[in-house]
Amino acid sequence: MEVAVEVEEAGDDPPQKESGEHGSGYLRRALRYGLRVYKLGTLLDRVRDGRVKPQIEMSTIVRSVFLCGLLRIRSFNALEPQLAEPEMQRALGLPGNGKAPCSVDTLSRALRLTESDCLVQMVSGIVARAERNKVFRSGWVGALRYAAIDGWEPISSRRRHCAQCLERTLTENEEEVTEYYHRYVVALLLGEREEVVLDFEPMRNAAWRRQLGEGNVEGDEGEQTAAIRLLPRLRRNYGWIEVIVADALYANGPFATALDQQSFCGIIIVKKDTDDPLRTALRRWAGKPAEVREDEDARERLHLWDCPQLSMTNYSGSVRVVRGVVEPLTARPALLNRKRQWCMMAIGAAVQRLTPRQVLRVARGRWHLENTGFNQWTQHWKFEHVFVNDGKGITAIFAFFFLAFNLLQLFVYRQLGTYGRLRGKDPTRTILRVVDCMLADLHRLDQTLCWDST
Repeated sequence: MEVAVEVEEAGDDPPQKESGEHGSGYLRRALRYGLRVYKLGTLLDRVRDGRVKPQIEMSTIVRSVFLCGLLRIRSFNALEPQLAEPEMQRALGLPGNGKAPCSVDTLSRALRLTESDCLVQMVSGIVARAERNKVFRSGWVGALRYAAIDGWEPISSRRRHCAQCLERTLTENEEEVTEYYHRYVVALLLGEREEVVLDFEPMRNAAWRRQLGEGNVEGDEGEQTAAIRLLPRLRRNYGWIEVIVADALYANGPFATALDQQSFCGIIIVKKDTDDPLRTALRRWAGKPAEVREDEDARERLHLWDCPQLSMTNYSGSVRVVRGVVEPLTARPALLNRKRQWCMMAIGAAVQRLTPRQVLRVARGRWHLENTGFNQWTQHWKFEHVFVNDGKGITAIFAFFFLAFNLLQLFVYRQLGTYGRLRGKDPTRTILRVVDCMLADLHRLDQTLCWDST
């Protein structure tokens, strides 16, 4: 049976000056786009209410938190007075009566009681529909689809903590102090333009692990443990992802084996020249000239070495190692000696077909997770602010904010067309400008928005 796929509207014209008329403005356009194309209302309705006999509908809760992320409101304390404004109430799909539909305490309590499974389904739902609508059809390097994973620590404190906080001991002024923090492993789709969050997994502390029935628990778990736990969910929700890209922390046999078990290929940074497979590759490359390529567009000269069919401890498969040295093509003397080097190991059949230059490009693309993701989230999305002093609530609010981030990414690059693509090398500036326009549009709303995806 054929399934009808809703096709996105073309939007390659530069944005025109918005008016205050009903139906105009980036805020209304983005929400209408999310509701019609990605069934945003249905995704938000997947969040199940864990409260007993709630007085405030869950639809009001989820829309309030989602708009808090979409408009980048810095805290729940800043959101609370806005909930009483008629314009915000119209944006929530409520009649503007000048009375706040709920308090921020109600938001916090509802977030603490949400179920994690439905939050995962909410985030993955928008990406799955985007793939169904052929947004990622062409793939990226070598026509493959890539996901970068890395650890991320948005929150740390020496005073406030919850039952799910990780702990570490630091020395300050010759005294030991305890620092509490939350850390996650995040998976981001890598592509030419649209880079969206696929999933994220919290790292568990010792008490949480014992509560879940783990045996022989000696302390908080590490980043790689959480990443390996995330891989089966990525395979289950995104069967079209082929390659996992990771940093040097994951360059070991257990993680490579975990990739094989989930039918993922891998491109992983390697740095330890005293361990295999990099040690063997360096020995084989000794005295051998590099393959030299010039990239006129990037103004770079690439020196490339390739060494297939290597082995690695605790991994039964074959490993390929690629080394790339990048130097600028410039006449400026100060830049002539500015060389950068990357060494990568590639595992899996699909990545063996990539050229050394393509492997290097993918490895360097991993920095999009740092720039497009982590830096933007902490600097402009206020992820480092403690909206809810509870581990489960923090995970819930991150899920809503990631959903808003994904919608913004897709809206800018799919609907604003050339405007979204041609605003320099920093996509963050474009998105910041769009959010500014949305905030202005919020105060021009004169009719209630409809959140019905049908």
